[in-house]
Amino acid sequence: MIYITQGKRGSIGIEALFKAILVLPKSCLEDLILVIKIEDIIHELQLLHIPYNIAGDALEIHNGRITLLPPKFFEHSETLNSLLTALSLIQECDFLFTLPSSKDQFHFRNTHHRGYTDFFRSYFHINDVSMTFKGQDFDLLLLTDHIPLREVPNAIKADLFGKVEVCLRGCLKYFNSYEDVIILGLNPHAGENGRIGIEELSFSAFLKPLVQKFPQISFVGPLAADSLFLSGFKSKKKTLLISPYHDQGLPIFKSLRMFHSAQITFGLPFLRLSVVHGTAEDIYGKNLADPTSILYGLETIFTSNYGLHFNRTSARA
Repeated sequence: MIYITQGKRGSIGIEALFKAILVLPKSCLEDLILVIKIEDIIHELQLLHIPYNIAGDALEIHNGRITLLPPKFFEHSETLNSLLTALSLIQECDFLFTLPSSKDQFHFRNTHHRGYTDFFRSYFHINDVSMTFKGQDFDLLLLTDHIPLREVPNAIKADLFGKVEVCLRGCLKYFNSYEDVIILGLNPHAGENGRIGIEELSFSAFLKPLVQKFPQISFVGPLAADSLFLSGFKSKKKTLLISPYHDQGLPIFKSLRMFHSAQITFGLPFLRLSVVHGTAEDIYGKNLADPTSILYGLETIFTSNYGLHFNRTSARA
């Protein structure tokens, strides 16, 4: 099943979700479980003028029925109340799709988390949870994510490359193996052999265990990010780019395929996906939300190895 959790109230998440749902075939709707407050669902459907009927735990719209699961937690933000409900039920054979939220929604157990990924690392006690972005031209893995730029050089250490292995194994499990992995340099010109910066000098040593574990993959880099983007996207191979920090690879990725992409979290007991955009509260209620990223993410689930071939009934037995 696909558990879809509520993002931040007053954002475009639910609007974009229902715009996406309206174009899905009936067979896909049967796999969805909406972990969203019923009153918020009704409010959005009325804003969008979508005819509906709620019968017990099912939402009926013109193209099918969707299972409803109201959040069972009430003491946290709407994002966490929904998310914790899904986490209490989700199994390895299921998928989690989270709607966009904001950093102020993730205060849990006296700790403020920097978004979904940081929360997952703490909740599951897994450091190597990776923030990966799946697109049509290439995929992007952030070696570091929501940390200040000044902390990035000291954060890039050998153990951080564990999330690269998590990403490669996750992709192999759900989507088949990458053919090329390209790591970008941290410094201008990838450090010029230590003349501009020394961080890149350790990258090859960090990558060496991965080269041995994944002989079918070609590992390249570190390469200068400024020139790579001129030619790197012309490759017809299945490519993963590794960006040392958040605002290095993401601006290029989003400018090329802002909505035709999805965020993926590897390393959890299940696969989690989300949109690549934020809450866009400035256009909430104006019927301007673009559902493309949600559609892309759901399509990614339905066409994954598990989505096509995994026998959920036997897995639950």
